[in-house]
Amino acid sequence: MAKITYVEHGGTEHTVEVANGLTVMEGARDNNIPGIEADCGGACACSTCHVYVHPDWVEKIPAKDDMEEDMLDFAYEPDPARSRLTCQIKVTDALDGLVVQMPEKQI
Repeated sequence: MAKITYVEHGGTEHTVEVANGLTVMEGARDNNIPGIEADCGGACACSTCHVYVHPDWVEKIPAKDDMEEDMLDFAYEPDPARSRLTCQIKVTDALDGLVVQMPEKQI
């Protein structure tokens, strides 16, 4: 289990425990976190689970693959360094304390 903090665009924080093996997107979905729509269900076929990873965590999570990079081109105001698709980040004990912030909107 890892405690992950999801921060809404307006600043409201939601800290929840997410089981190892799930994705950060599944943790948001299972805990009814607003701001992550996940229209494709985690298939990396849309950008509606886009977040900005807290700067302290950018280097601690696995790198983006080419497919995720391509999908981020469709995200709302992507940040080259901090934008990630939560469906592509698997939860492990090493992610305990991860903080992600939602963009103003998902497209």
